[in-house]
Amino acid sequence: MKTKIILFLIVLSALFLRVYQLDKYPAGLNADEAAIGYNAYSLIKTGKDEFGHPWPINFQSFNDFKPGLYFYLVLPMVKAFGLNEWAVRLPSAILGTLTVLILYYLVRQLTLIKTPNSAEAFSLIASLLLAVSPWHIHFSRGGWETNAATFFIVLGAYLFFRALKFPLYFVLCTLSFIFSMFTYHSARVIVPFLVLGLLFFYRQEIFLKKNLKAIIGTVLVGGFFSLILLISMIGPAGVSRFSGVGIFADLGPLWRSNELRGEHLNPNGLFPRLIHNQYLEYGLRLIDNYLRHFSGEFLFVSGDEIQRNRVPGMGQFYLCLFPFLLFGVYFLLRNKSKAISFIFWWILVAPLASAMTFQSPHAIRALNLVIPLTIVVAYGIFNVWQSAKEKRKIIVILLSCYLAILLPVNFIYYLHQYYIQYPKVYPSAWEDGFKELISYVKTKNGPYDKIFVTNKYDQPYILFAFYLKYPPGKFQTEAKLTPRDQYGFSTVAHFDNYYFGPITKEILETKGRVLIIGTTEEIPDSGTIANRIYFKDSQSEAFRVIEKQ
Repeated sequence: MKTKIILFLIVLSALFLRVYQLDKYPAGLNADEAAIGYNAYSLIKTGKDEFGHPWPINFQSFNDFKPGLYFYLVLPMVKAFGLNEWAVRLPSAILGTLTVLILYYLVRQLTLIKTPNSAEAFSLIASLLLAVSPWHIHFSRGGWETNAATFFIVLGAYLFFRALKFPLYFVLCTLSFIFSMFTYHSARVIVPFLVLGLLFFYRQEIFLKKNLKAIIGTVLVGGFFSLILLISMIGPAGVSRFSGVGIFADLGPLWRSNELRGEHLNPNGLFPRLIHNQYLEYGLRLIDNYLRHFSGEFLFVSGDEIQRNRVPGMGQFYLCLFPFLLFGVYFLLRNKSKAISFIFWWILVAPLASAMTFQSPHAIRALNLVIPLTIVVAYGIFNVWQSAKEKRKIIVILLSCYLAILLPVNFIYYLHQYYIQYPKVYPSAWEDGFKELISYVKTKNGPYDKIFVTNKYDQPYILFAFYLKYPPGKFQTEAKLTPRDQYGFSTVAHFDNYYFGPITKEILETKGRVLIIGTTEEIPDSGTIANRIYFKDSQSEAFRVIEKQ
């Protein structure tokens, strides 16, 4: 009963940390979130996505063909709450909270600790650490498909261990893993490796005569949905995302190999071509990308380099937990359980998808790494505590003081950085100011001949469509995607009387009834400015507006 109460309080705390002021923090709705919300809205209104595709599995969006399951999870929220931030973010917050709960039961199933009371304590520690994890909270508070995929991965792992006792769970386990691949690109790389590891480590427990019917059912169900997934990935949906963000989109290694080869007297000789070639350089880049996910700087000091994916002054984990990660690895290596192999295998495969891109380490694509690392840290805390109890009380006291002081201090610092500093330091990372800008545009008397909007911020068209609640049926007939840029992405440059692009001198000199919206770099400070839109939590300007009659 005591364990259930503690677990309930942990899950309740996790829910609060993930839904408190969810519509206001992060400070603005980013373009990917707006795309998810608007496409769900479009499906409700027309049965088609923003570009007229009926009930797609992958959404074309910015020509990155996002896997669609999270869109469909958002759809009932948009239906219930309307097209707003809550509707887009709430499914992620709920699934993030449920991940905290499922982790408790997963850790119990791993049977790393045989004594029931000790196993409960260890599982509660793991659940608590995930509940307050800055990495997991961050991606539970936005409309992130990766957070939903991580939930399905954790659920799939839990159901697998349940299936070892009750074989019918194999079907549910398979469905959960497949759902993760219908949710986020990275899962399509990680999950097959994770499943192969489970099949190898637990082959003796799986392939028993008593499991035959369950295995046949699993193969049939898994094969059916896998076939749908593979068919959905044929064509642009299967290659566009990787071609845009994949490691080969960065030409640096190619240029590097040519530069090094050029330093030889005979650049086209056999030896220069053997030691200086693009395959070797890209291979080294892949290894470097992979190893960066385990660097202390990424995990404990500064985190992801991309502003939208990080909180200033924070790593992905609290710095005070670093010693327990090392202790956890040490104690796990002393344990002979099969579950140890699975945990280390999960750690090894978790960054694979992220390492295959030119942006690395990447907190979004490697989010599932938070799960096995949290288990390792929890195992370190529990075993250090147990070892201390068996030796000297003074060690227990020191350990208690260390965690009782530093963990809350780190946690409070994180909350301060997230709610106070983050909106001030990185306001443009979350398209802060667009909601206020579009509210202002809607109040102006029109019609304007043209409304020019800067494209200095990411994909402005979808934010206008979202906040305007622009009729999807009309949008589908007007919007056309531009050719792909160097990263494989497209945008919409025009719908209705809205035009998105750089604010040039020619635009500033346009005659007639026009509204011009640009950044401080594009529109000089002068008396012609009709309005200024500020980032909510800082004094800097997000937009300047010129109105011509």
